[in-house]
Amino acid sequence: MLEDLTGLKEHYLRCVRCGQCRPVCPVFEEVRNEAASPRAKVFLAHLLAGGELTATSELAAQFSRCILCQACTRECPSAVPVHQIVIAARSLLAGKHPSLLQRTIFKGIWTRPGLLNLSVGLIRRCQGLGLLDAGLARRLLPTSSTLPGKLPRYPARAFIPEITPAAGKAKTRLGYFLGCATNYLYPEIARDTVAVLSRLGCEVVLPRTLKCCGLPQLENGEPDTAALMAMDNLAAFRRLNVKTVVSDCSSCTATLKELQAQQPLQDIEILDLSGLLLGLLDNCKPGRNAVKKTVTYHDPCHLAKAQGITLSPRQLLREIGVEYREMDGAGNCCGGGGTFAFYHYGLSMKILAKKTASIRETGAEMVATCCPACIMQLRHGLAKHKEAVQVVHPVQLLAQSLNPA
Repeated sequence: MLEDLTGLKEHYLRCVRCGQCRPVCPVFEEVRNEAASPRAKVFLAHLLAGGELTATSELAAQFSRCILCQACTRECPSAVPVHQIVIAARSLLAGKHPSLLQRTIFKGIWTRPGLLNLSVGLIRRCQGLGLLDAGLARRLLPTSSTLPGKLPRYPARAFIPEITPAAGKAKTRLGYFLGCATNYLYPEIARDTVAVLSRLGCEVVLPRTLKCCGLPQLENGEPDTAALMAMDNLAAFRRLNVKTVVSDCSSCTATLKELQAQQPLQDIEILDLSGLLLGLLDNCKPGRNAVKKTVTYHDPCHLAKAQGITLSPRQLLREIGVEYREMDGAGNCCGGGGTFAFYHYGLSMKILAKKTASIRETGAEMVATCCPACIMQLRHGLAKHKEAVQVVHPVQLLAQSLNPA
């Protein structure tokens, strides 16, 4: 299981309150209140663990104002894992002040693929009947409920088989971790991911028993639940003789890597999709067409900050043949943070507005990013600001390039 707040004592005691985390925190940048800074959260966690602070709903609200983007963890000169401390504090606070709704969603429903599928189907049906629009018009639903947009008719799991053979001679066997956002919101990304991997000589394995990666549970005070789900997922790949796992969602890969460090299943390698695709393209050199589009790129926090990967997605876009334009602040958070945007919609939109302005300044036709949650956030923000910029995953552009003209 993941360490609790007391077990992280040696880490939060290393914080010297230098403040180097403040300039990189997207929440502090907007709130401009010391209590919202990462170093303040570490100090509050210290007091909470020692019993000097009482677990209250107000304190829980304070810890909820964190995107878990890991910018502070990456920046900290004392190597304090701030995001882990925030997760542990949320877990302690959730135990003291449990939310029945959150526990029902993130532990009761989201951990069970069948129930989650039924729930998403119900939302899709309500959208089709106009019930969600009616709820918004009557202010019975929060504005944040519009973030996912219109749900597609079928999730990716409805049409992707458990095993997809390589298009030619199989060079490798890969496990494909299909995340919730890709599955339910953007099944076309899943389709293109599997098709591209197959075209490049991979046998692609998608276990039917896969669950969520565990990030929503980590965000909402259920780290032990997340750890159990990760063990189940890695075991599912092992049963199908898969040694290498890849995902088109950077949040999923970051979460799986972090949770894997706490698990005994260390014989499974978890890879970033963009780096893998570059290697496959280099080895295969299949015929392809240049995608004649001007494209900029947004760094997902869980790829750039959590995994330190920034170069390979840009190299992949250039390999595809687009006209690439770097944006100012490409590594700045978009304000999504999974469930953060739903809980703190107004604050999230302020952070997002800076990102959409940066995209606009490039003059690009498209913005590519490797995280479906970022795709959701960017599409929402660009539509909100009436910007005619498409938001895509790099694998979608590669799929276009590999298709005959």
